[in-house]
Amino acid sequence: MQTISIKFAERSAEHLDDMLKLTLQAKWPHRREDLGMCFSVGCGYVALVDDHVVGTVCIAFFGEVAIINLLIVDEKMRGRGIGEHLMKLGLEKARECECRLVATADGLPLYRKLGFRKIETVTVHQGAVAPVKAPRGVEWATREDFEHILDIDRGAYGMDRKALIGTLWETARFAIVRNSGRIAGYAAGFRYGRGEIAGPVIACSPDDAQRLLSLIFSERTGAFFRVDLRPESGLAVWLNSIGLPEVGTGTSMCRGDGGPNGPRQLRSYGLATMQFM
Repeated sequence: MQTISIKFAERSAEHLDDMLKLTLQAKWPHRREDLGMCFSVGCGYVALVDDHVVGTVCIAFFGEVAIINLLIVDEKMRGRGIGEHLMKLGLEKARECECRLVATADGLPLYRKLGFRKIETVTVHQGAVAPVKAPRGVEWATREDFEHILDIDRGAYGMDRKALIGTLWETARFAIVRNSGRIAGYAAGFRYGRGEIAGPVIACSPDDAQRLLSLIFSERTGAFFRVDLRPESGLAVWLNSIGLPEVGTGTSMCRGDGGPNGPRQLRSYGLATMQFM
């Protein structure tokens, strides 16, 4: 193997275009704006050869939980330990945190080697959404609802994701459902990748989760949507029926003492993206 000088550095804005090239090479659907979301909620590292990015990893911090994502190595540079070194830099940065990620099949051996264990399988549903009627009892959120949405999210996840929800708030539309006048669930719809994402989806029941998604879909007939669905959500058959079939899976993993959330009245039915769980 040819000897090549590889340097590792903290990620910065000047690396964004090279990072985008790596995602395109990996056939991931990110736009420049999507990578910008990663910049807004965390930090990261890059591997450099002659000042060109040949590997990257990102870390988002939500209280005592770190979400690791966008681990990519240039296909011409694989087999040199770059991915493992980037992961170790990320894990050192997050050494005080429980670490989580969603793994592709290619990444599973490395993550297992580094001490990650499987939590659950996440299913990807996507396609052009069929006509869906707007349900009763669900409405669009207003500015006055923002803090309540943060409370709902914290109640479902057990962590403070204000940085993520605040970033989504700038571009997404949020659907909410109320119970006795109080917000009892929410879902967001926003532009991402090849089309749009519907998520996160937080609710007290599968019925409420479906109604929240229905409001988002009701105004976007024919739009290309993606939903990253948690297991046992009860929504897969319905999503299949409205033009969003299952097209793939990811493996949710954890390193540390954490794991699946315990029984909660509020729960997560769909992810913001696999990058942020």
